Amino acid sequence: MKLIKFLFILIVALVIGNVTLTNRSVDEGVVLANLTRDIATLQNQNIILRAQVAADGSLGNLTTRLTEAGFTDSPKVVSLQTSTSVALR
Repeated sequence: MKLIKFLFILIVALVIGNVTLTNRSVDEGVVLANLTRDIATLQNQNIILRAQVAADGSLGNLTTRLTEAGFTDSPKVVSLQTSTSVALR
């Protein structure tokens, strides 16, 4: 009789442990799915930002911005007339 009670208690404890571990693994699966979704979102945002940086740094865009800022092309080139080199090693 004591053996049957012991086995019954052992089985109940193992079932409760199994349910607990299953719930934890499901919770971790949900967390993992959320993290995977967040990573995918950040990768998409990273691609969009890289495209924006490439577009902002293009030569056509830079010339437009320089013109808007008031810079103009100068046909006159100025050079220094020195007997020594300007840059030293």
